[in-house]
Amino acid sequence: MVKALQNDISPSIANVICIAFAFIYVAGFYLFRDANSAKLSRNHPTVIRNRIKAVTFASIVSPLIVWFIVPSHSTNHSIFQILGLSLPYSVPGLIGLTGPVLLTAILFLGPLVQLYFEENLLFQTNFDFRRDVKDVFFSLLGQRNYVVAPVTEEFVFRSCMIAVLYQAGLPTTYLVFVSPMYFGLAHLHHAWENYNQWGANIKVLKLVLLSSLFQFCYTTIFGWYVSFAFLRLGSIWSPILCHSFCNIMGFPDVSDIQLQPPIKRAVIMCSFVMGVILFYWLLYPLTNPSNVGGSLYWPASA
Repeated sequence: MVKALQNDISPSIANVICIAFAFIYVAGFYLFRDANSAKLSRNHPTVIRNRIKAVTFASIVSPLIVWFIVPSHSTNHSIFQILGLSLPYSVPGLIGLTGPVLLTAILFLGPLVQLYFEENLLFQTNFDFRRDVKDVFFSLLGQRNYVVAPVTEEFVFRSCMIAVLYQAGLPTTYLVFVSPMYFGLAHLHHAWENYNQWGANIKVLKLVLLSSLFQFCYTTIFGWYVSFAFLRLGSIWSPILCHSFCNIMGFPDVSDIQLQPPIKRAVIMCSFVMGVILFYWLLYPLTNPSNVGGSLYWPASA
Protein backbone atom coordinates (compact mmCIF):
# COMPACT_ATOMS: atom_id res chain seq x y z
CA MET A 1 0.00 0.00 0.00
CA VAL A 2 0.99 3.60 -0.48
CA LYS A 3 2.56 5.57 2.33
CA ALA A 4 0.50 8.09 4.30
CA LEU A 5 -0.72 11.09 2.34
CA GLN A 6 2.07 13.58 1.81
CA ASN A 7 -0.03 16.76 1.64
CA ASP A 8 2.68 18.32 -0.54
CA ILE A 9 0.09 20.67 -2.05
CA SER A 10 -2.93 22.39 -0.54
CA PRO A 11 -6.48 21.35 -1.46
CA SER A 12 -7.12 24.76 -3.02
CA ILE A 13 -4.07 24.48 -5.28
CA ALA A 14 -5.06 20.92 -6.20
CA ASN A 15 -8.50 22.12 -7.28
CA VAL A 16 -6.99 24.95 -9.31
CA ILE A 17 -4.84 22.37 -11.09
CA CYS A 18 -7.94 20.28 -11.82
CA ILE A 19 -9.61 23.36 -13.30
CA ALA A 20 -6.51 23.78 -15.45
CA PHE A 21 -6.82 20.16 -16.64
CA ALA A 22 -10.43 20.75 -17.64
CA PHE A 23 -9.51 24.03 -19.34
CA ILE A 24 -6.67 22.44 -21.31
CA TYR A 25 -8.96 19.63 -22.43
CA VAL A 26 -11.82 21.88 -23.61
CA ALA A 27 -9.76 24.84 -24.85
CA GLY A 28 -8.01 22.56 -27.30
CA PHE A 29 -11.30 22.11 -29.16
CA TYR A 30 -11.13 25.78 -30.13
CA LEU A 31 -7.36 26.09 -30.51
CA PHE A 32 -7.11 23.12 -32.87
CA ARG A 33 -9.68 24.36 -35.36
CA ASP A 34 -9.47 26.62 -38.38
CA ALA A 35 -11.82 29.29 -39.65
CA ASN A 36 -13.46 26.89 -42.10
CA SER A 37 -14.46 24.41 -39.39
CA ALA A 38 -15.72 26.95 -36.85
CA LYS A 39 -19.34 26.61 -37.99
CA LEU A 40 -19.31 22.90 -38.72
CA SER A 41 -21.10 20.29 -36.61
CA ARG A 42 -19.11 18.47 -33.95
CA ASN A 43 -19.73 15.29 -35.95
CA HIS A 44 -18.14 16.63 -39.12
CA PRO A 45 -14.98 14.65 -40.02
CA THR A 46 -12.80 17.76 -40.00
CA VAL A 47 -14.02 18.74 -36.54
CA ILE A 48 -13.54 15.21 -35.22
CA ARG A 49 -9.95 15.06 -36.49
CA ASN A 50 -9.13 18.44 -34.96
CA ARG A 51 -10.63 17.47 -31.64
CA ILE A 52 -8.76 14.18 -31.57
CA LYS A 53 -5.57 16.23 -31.91
CA ALA A 54 -6.74 18.49 -29.10
CA VAL A 55 -7.54 15.74 -26.60
CA THR A 56 -4.33 13.92 -27.49
CA PHE A 57 -2.43 17.10 -26.62
CA ALA A 58 -4.35 17.38 -23.31
CA SER A 59 -3.58 13.72 -22.55
CA ILE A 60 0.13 14.43 -22.92
CA VAL A 61 0.29 17.70 -21.01
CA SER A 62 -1.88 16.62 -18.05
CA PRO A 63 0.21 13.60 -16.93
CA LEU A 64 3.37 15.68 -17.29
CA ILE A 65 1.88 18.11 -14.77
CA VAL A 66 1.04 15.18 -12.48
CA TRP A 67 4.56 13.84 -12.84
CA PHE A 68 5.93 17.22 -11.79
CA ILE A 69 3.53 17.63 -8.84
CA VAL A 70 3.42 14.05 -7.56
CA PRO A 71 6.98 12.71 -7.75
CA SER A 72 7.22 8.97 -7.49
CA HIS A 73 9.74 9.14 -4.65
CA SER A 74 7.09 10.65 -2.35
CA THR A 75 4.79 7.65 -2.74
CA ASN A 76 7.19 4.78 -3.51
CA HIS A 77 5.14 4.16 -6.65
CA SER A 78 5.91 4.83 -10.29
CA ILE A 79 4.01 7.44 -12.26
CA PHE A 80 2.32 4.58 -14.13
CA GLN A 81 0.96 3.20 -10.86
CA ILE A 82 -0.10 6.65 -9.68
CA LEU A 83 -2.05 7.19 -12.90
CA GLY A 84 -3.55 3.69 -12.78
CA LEU A 85 -1.88 2.60 -16.01
CA SER A 86 -0.20 -0.49 -14.58
CA LEU A 87 -1.83 -3.87 -15.05
CA PRO A 88 -1.96 -6.74 -12.51
CA TYR A 89 0.69 -9.39 -13.02
CA SER A 90 -1.70 -12.29 -12.49
CA VAL A 91 -4.56 -13.64 -14.58
CA PRO A 92 -7.01 -13.38 -11.64
CA GLY A 93 -5.97 -9.75 -11.26
CA LEU A 94 -6.66 -9.05 -14.92
CA ILE A 95 -10.04 -10.73 -14.58
CA GLY A 96 -10.70 -8.59 -11.52
CA LEU A 97 -10.43 -5.46 -13.67
CA THR A 98 -13.51 -6.59 -15.60
CA GLY A 99 -15.67 -6.41 -12.46
CA PRO A 100 -16.86 -2.82 -13.05
CA VAL A 101 -17.63 -3.64 -16.70
CA LEU A 102 -19.81 -6.55 -15.62
CA LEU A 103 -21.39 -4.28 -13.04
CA THR A 104 -22.16 -1.72 -15.74
CA ALA A 105 -23.72 -4.40 -17.93
CA ILE A 106 -25.89 -5.43 -14.97
CA LEU A 107 -27.06 -1.84 -14.58
CA PHE A 108 -28.07 -1.97 -18.27
CA LEU A 109 -29.93 -5.26 -17.76
CA GLY A 110 -33.24 -3.71 -18.85
CA PRO A 111 -31.94 -2.30 -22.16
CA LEU A 112 -30.05 -5.54 -22.84
CA VAL A 113 -33.18 -7.63 -22.31
CA GLN A 114 -35.05 -5.22 -24.58
CA LEU A 115 -32.39 -5.69 -27.28
CA TYR A 116 -32.67 -9.46 -26.79
CA PHE A 117 -36.41 -9.45 -27.43
CA GLU A 118 -35.82 -7.26 -30.49
CA GLU A 119 -33.14 -9.80 -31.60
CA ASN A 120 -30.51 -7.07 -31.87
CA LEU A 121 -27.85 -8.63 -29.66
CA LEU A 122 -24.66 -10.23 -30.95
CA PHE A 123 -25.35 -13.33 -33.11
CA GLN A 124 -29.09 -12.69 -33.16
CA THR A 125 -31.20 -12.35 -36.33
CA ASN A 126 -31.22 -8.55 -36.59
CA PHE A 127 -27.56 -8.15 -35.70
CA ASP A 128 -25.26 -7.52 -38.65
CA PHE A 129 -21.55 -7.64 -37.84
CA ARG A 130 -20.50 -5.41 -40.71
CA ARG A 131 -23.22 -2.82 -40.10
CA ASP A 132 -23.24 -2.86 -36.29
CA VAL A 133 -19.55 -3.42 -35.58
CA LYS A 134 -17.21 -2.86 -38.51
CA ASP A 135 -18.98 0.17 -40.01
CA VAL A 136 -19.48 1.71 -36.56
CA PHE A 137 -16.26 1.06 -34.67
CA PHE A 138 -13.94 1.64 -37.60
CA SER A 139 -15.59 4.87 -38.66
CA LEU A 140 -14.13 8.20 -37.56
CA LEU A 141 -17.24 8.89 -35.49
CA GLY A 142 -17.01 5.46 -33.86
CA GLN A 143 -13.32 5.90 -33.07
CA ARG A 144 -14.12 9.19 -31.34
CA ASN A 145 -17.12 7.90 -29.38
CA TYR A 146 -15.88 4.47 -28.36
CA VAL A 147 -12.09 4.79 -28.20
CA VAL A 148 -10.66 8.33 -28.11
CA ALA A 149 -13.29 9.94 -25.88
CA PRO A 150 -13.37 7.17 -23.23
CA VAL A 151 -9.56 6.88 -23.12
CA THR A 152 -8.72 10.59 -22.99
CA GLU A 153 -11.60 11.70 -20.77
CA GLU A 154 -10.99 9.00 -18.18
CA PHE A 155 -7.25 9.55 -18.30
CA VAL A 156 -7.44 13.32 -17.78
CA PHE A 157 -10.56 13.62 -15.60
CA ARG A 158 -10.01 10.48 -13.55
CA SER A 159 -6.32 9.49 -13.48
CA CYS A 160 -4.73 12.92 -13.49
CA MET A 161 -7.27 14.75 -11.35
CA ILE A 162 -7.60 12.09 -8.66
CA ALA A 163 -3.81 11.70 -8.45
CA VAL A 164 -3.46 15.43 -7.69
CA LEU A 165 -6.44 15.63 -5.33
CA TYR A 166 -5.27 12.54 -3.47
CA GLN A 167 -1.83 14.07 -3.02
CA ALA A 168 -3.51 17.09 -1.41
CA GLY A 169 -4.92 14.83 1.30
CA LEU A 170 -8.58 15.19 0.31
CA PRO A 171 -10.89 12.44 1.62
CA THR A 172 -12.26 9.60 -0.47
CA THR A 173 -15.77 11.06 -0.39
CA TYR A 174 -14.43 14.23 -2.02
CA LEU A 175 -12.61 12.24 -4.70
CA VAL A 176 -15.74 10.24 -5.49
CA PHE A 177 -18.46 12.90 -5.32
CA VAL A 178 -16.77 16.25 -6.01
CA SER A 179 -14.00 15.54 -8.53
CA PRO A 180 -16.49 14.30 -11.20
CA MET A 181 -18.11 17.73 -11.24
CA TYR A 182 -15.16 18.92 -13.31
CA PHE A 183 -16.06 16.20 -15.81
CA GLY A 184 -19.67 17.39 -15.87
CA LEU A 185 -18.72 21.05 -16.19
CA ALA A 186 -16.36 20.31 -19.06
CA HIS A 187 -19.33 19.06 -21.09
CA LEU A 188 -21.17 22.37 -20.76
CA HIS A 189 -19.22 23.83 -23.65
CA HIS A 190 -21.61 21.89 -25.88
CA ALA A 191 -24.32 24.34 -24.80
CA TRP A 192 -22.68 27.27 -26.58
CA GLU A 193 -22.15 25.18 -29.72
CA ASN A 194 -25.75 23.94 -29.76
CA TYR A 195 -27.12 27.41 -29.07
CA ASN A 196 -25.42 28.84 -32.14
CA GLN A 197 -26.11 25.85 -34.40
CA TRP A 198 -29.78 25.49 -33.46
CA GLY A 199 -30.81 29.10 -34.10
CA ALA A 200 -29.60 31.31 -31.21
CA ASN A 201 -33.04 32.40 -29.95
CA ILE A 202 -34.96 32.27 -26.68
CA LYS A 203 -36.65 28.95 -27.48
CA VAL A 204 -33.32 27.39 -28.37
CA LEU A 205 -31.74 28.86 -25.22
CA LYS A 206 -34.32 27.14 -23.01
CA LEU A 207 -33.82 23.86 -24.86
CA VAL A 208 -30.05 24.13 -24.61
CA LEU A 209 -30.16 24.91 -20.88
CA LEU A 210 -32.42 21.93 -20.20
CA SER A 211 -30.26 19.65 -22.34
CA SER A 212 -27.06 20.88 -20.69
CA LEU A 213 -28.49 20.41 -17.19
CA PHE A 214 -29.46 16.84 -18.02
CA GLN A 215 -26.03 16.14 -19.52
CA PHE A 216 -24.28 17.67 -16.51
CA CYS A 217 -26.29 15.49 -14.11
CA TYR A 218 -25.81 12.35 -16.19
CA THR A 219 -22.05 12.80 -16.65
CA THR A 220 -21.56 13.72 -12.98
CA ILE A 221 -23.43 10.65 -11.74
CA PHE A 222 -21.46 8.48 -14.14
CA GLY A 223 -18.32 10.18 -12.81
CA TRP A 224 -19.23 9.16 -9.25
CA TYR A 225 -19.32 5.55 -10.30
CA VAL A 226 -16.10 5.40 -12.33
CA SER A 227 -14.23 7.49 -9.75
CA PHE A 228 -15.28 4.95 -7.13
CA ALA A 229 -14.15 2.11 -9.40
CA PHE A 230 -10.82 3.83 -10.07
CA LEU A 231 -10.14 4.30 -6.36
CA ARG A 232 -11.22 0.79 -5.44
CA LEU A 233 -9.13 -0.98 -8.09
CA GLY A 234 -6.38 1.59 -8.63
CA SER A 235 -6.67 1.16 -12.38
CA ILE A 236 -7.90 3.45 -15.15
CA TRP A 237 -8.59 0.56 -17.53
CA SER A 238 -11.85 -0.40 -15.84
CA PRO A 239 -13.32 3.14 -16.05
CA ILE A 240 -12.26 3.36 -19.71
CA LEU A 241 -14.06 0.12 -20.56
CA CYS A 242 -17.13 1.21 -18.58
CA HIS A 243 -17.16 4.55 -20.38
CA SER A 244 -16.92 2.89 -23.78
CA PHE A 245 -19.68 0.42 -22.90
CA CYS A 246 -21.97 3.25 -21.77
CA ASN A 247 -21.31 5.15 -24.99
CA ILE A 248 -22.20 2.04 -26.99
CA MET A 249 -25.44 1.53 -25.09
CA GLY A 250 -26.41 5.21 -24.94
CA PHE A 251 -29.01 6.57 -22.55
CA PRO A 252 -31.83 3.99 -22.16
CA ASP A 253 -34.72 4.61 -24.56
CA VAL A 254 -37.92 3.25 -23.03
CA SER A 255 -40.24 4.53 -25.76
CA ASP A 256 -40.15 1.26 -27.75
CA ILE A 257 -41.04 -0.90 -24.77
CA GLN A 258 -44.73 -0.21 -25.37
CA LEU A 259 -44.43 -1.94 -28.75
CA GLN A 260 -43.67 -5.26 -27.08
CA PRO A 261 -46.35 -7.83 -26.10
CA PRO A 262 -47.57 -7.52 -22.49
CA ILE A 263 -45.49 -10.40 -21.12
CA LYS A 264 -42.25 -9.22 -22.74
CA ARG A 265 -43.02 -5.67 -21.67
CA ALA A 266 -43.36 -6.81 -18.06
CA VAL A 267 -40.10 -8.76 -18.24
CA ILE A 268 -38.25 -5.73 -19.61
CA MET A 269 -39.61 -3.42 -16.92
CA CYS A 270 -38.72 -5.94 -14.21
CA SER A 271 -35.23 -6.19 -15.71
CA PHE A 272 -34.76 -2.44 -15.34
CA VAL A 273 -35.60 -2.69 -11.65
CA MET A 274 -33.58 -5.86 -11.11
CA GLY A 275 -30.56 -4.30 -12.80
CA VAL A 276 -30.54 -1.44 -10.30
CA ILE A 277 -30.98 -3.82 -7.34
CA LEU A 278 -28.20 -6.16 -8.50
CA PHE A 279 -25.93 -3.19 -9.19
CA TYR A 280 -26.39 -2.06 -5.58
CA TRP A 281 -25.78 -5.55 -4.16
CA LEU A 282 -22.72 -6.28 -6.27
CA LEU A 283 -21.10 -2.82 -6.22
CA TYR A 284 -18.59 -3.62 -3.48
CA PRO A 285 -17.91 -7.30 -4.30
CA LEU A 286 -17.16 -6.60 -7.97
CA THR A 287 -14.91 -3.65 -7.12
CA ASN A 288 -13.11 -5.29 -4.21
CA PRO A 289 -9.43 -4.18 -4.23
CA SER A 290 -8.39 -7.74 -3.39
CA ASN A 291 -9.69 -8.79 -6.82
CA VAL A 292 -6.69 -7.05 -8.38
CA GLY A 293 -4.20 -7.55 -5.58
CA GLY A 294 -4.85 -4.26 -3.79
CA SER A 295 -5.25 -0.62 -4.72
CA LEU A 296 -2.89 2.28 -4.22
CA TYR A 297 -5.85 4.56 -3.47
CA TRP A 298 -8.02 2.36 -1.24
CA PRO A 299 -6.83 1.37 2.25
CA ALA A 300 -6.80 -2.36 2.90
CA SER A 301 -8.98 -1.93 5.98
CA ALA A 302 -11.69 0.07 4.18
